[in-house]
Amino acid sequence: MGSSDESLGLPFIDFSSDPKPGTPCWDSLKLQVRQALEEYGCFEASLGDDSTVINTGELRRDVFASLEELFDLPLQTKQQSGASESFQDGYAATPNGFYQSFGIEDPNSLGVLQTFTNPLWPHGGNPSFCNNIQSMAGVVTEFNRTVRRMLLESFGLEKYVEEHLSSTTYRFRVMKYEALQPNNYAAAEELGLGVHTDKSFMTILCQNGVGGLELQTKRGDWVKFKPTSPSSHVILIGDALHVWLNGRVHCPKHKVTLCELHGKTRYSFGLFTVPKPEYVIKAPEELIDENNPMRFKPFAYQEYFDLAYREPGVKDASLLHAHYGV
Repeated sequence: MGSSDESLGLPFIDFSSDPKPGTPCWDSLKLQVRQALEEYGCFEASLGDDSTVINTGELRRDVFASLEELFDLPLQTKQQSGASESFQDGYAATPNGFYQSFGIEDPNSLGVLQTFTNPLWPHGGNPSFCNNIQSMAGVVTEFNRTVRRMLLESFGLEKYVEEHLSSTTYRFRVMKYEALQPNNYAAAEELGLGVHTDKSFMTILCQNGVGGLELQTKRGDWVKFKPTSPSSHVILIGDALHVWLNGRVHCPKHKVTLCELHGKTRYSFGLFTVPKPEYVIKAPEELIDENNPMRFKPFAYQEYFDLAYREPGVKDASLLHAHYGV
């Protein structure tokens, strides 16, 4: 396992021009997406700021203000959203309290968001919170679909695009990492979010400008993510898409190290693209030949998710290696 390299950075791809399929801009970005995901399994993307077409800057600030309001609620109130041992839906926190999160199923539904907020703000819910999360979820969901379409096109898998896009649901997770005091830096590796891969197809993360996120490249180097743009999002491949593409793209291990927060509280949110529970994930025949045998057993997503959290030790797609695979 490589050590962190301050000189490394993630590939940066600018989507602020709102590219359309079939245009030269789309084709250029499609190539960049594939190259980044093959080598890094992730990249940094700008979706635009206040002066561009997508105009996510003000919305992003509103979302982070809503997150501060949410996490400032008393513990007993936060637990009213339900507990989540697997950090999916409802409220979850690490035993040391340095990490807290909420998971929201189907964040594009205003009704779901209202149901989520009603127990937390019992006197009428929180319409502002609901509107901010729904608006951001809409922007990021559309971007997610763009990236997935580009990636499949780059492998000549156009005929699978609509099936692939319809095979998923979305989960929105909001997170808070408490500011760590300097005298606790020695324990930072233990206090942060440990090394893991995401189980979903794809994750899109956005943070409030406070660092801590580190990602491992295909070569084993750890990259400390430092955004080059205030509108940056990080796109990560999850185990499910790594398997579906027969290992053609890298699935990066990543972690959050609290000593990198430098005494500041870190807020972030992520959109997780989750295969429907019954959806069987199996590599398309176009990606399998003599030089590229099927590397992974077909599996239903929920079965793998349950196995990953139940199995001690290994928590990544190596659980799914075919007997004749690597």
